[in-house]
Amino acid sequence: MAAEVGFSELSFLVLGTLSLLLMALSVIGFAVMFQRKLARKAKEFQEIEKLMQKQELQSAYSVIQGQEHERKRIAAELHDNLGGLLATLKIYSDLSLTKTEVADIKRLNDKISKISATLGDEIRKLSHELDLRTLSGFGLNVAVKHLCEAINDSGKIKVSSFIDISARMSEEASFHLYRIVQELFTNTLKHAYASNVRIELNRIDDEITLIFEDDGQGFDVNAARSGMGIQNIRSRVNRINGRLTMDSSSKGSTFIIELSNYE
Repeated sequence: MAAEVGFSELSFLVLGTLSLLLMALSVIGFAVMFQRKLARKAKEFQEIEKLMQKQELQSAYSVIQGQEHERKRIAAELHDNLGGLLATLKIYSDLSLTKTEVADIKRLNDKISKISATLGDEIRKLSHELDLRTLSGFGLNVAVKHLCEAINDSGKIKVSSFIDISARMSEEASFHLYRIVQELFTNTLKHAYASNVRIELNRIDDEITLIFEDDGQGFDVNAARSGMGIQNIRSRVNRINGRLTMDSSSKGSTFIIELSNYE
């Protein structure tokens, strides 16, 4: 009987030890898997950061290319169109100085007047094109579109975008809006575990409106106000006198930035 009791106690002790060992191995295995998952996420995020930095340089290069193309177009316009009108104007002006007959002088003066009017129209047209193309947020359009394309191409998240800024914007407003978009993408990729992002940047009435939505896990809006990412966004919004609205739930997050004074 004593031997049986001793054997039972020994069996219980062995089973208990094996159970504890299995639990310990399970905990260790879980810890290792969790560390690997964190390391994998960190590596993916580093890849995205490098991609965004690279894309920022590419976007800047694209903007420079666009501006260079615009400068060449304007130079050609000045040379071919305005230059030709000015040359014709000088010819008629020189001719008028050689005439003595009143009728000839009047005829040449009429031509000079008409060419001058045409010249004024062409200058106003070119000035209007400069406002629309060179000073209208052209660079911001290109930079944000290319950033969205780069993140989409990474395969980490699907981005749908509608970018159309036709209003003239100051360099400061364009710069801060681009940085805000970057920060929003960074926060989403790092924390939200989202699959989709929708971004809309356009002019509604007299306001520039940025809408950024994701379908991630959401966050506590009140708690996040003190976070570095949200603080950076809020600081940039304040610098350009904009308004920031945030909403978040378990179905995703929405950021709306409205900007009235953007010239």
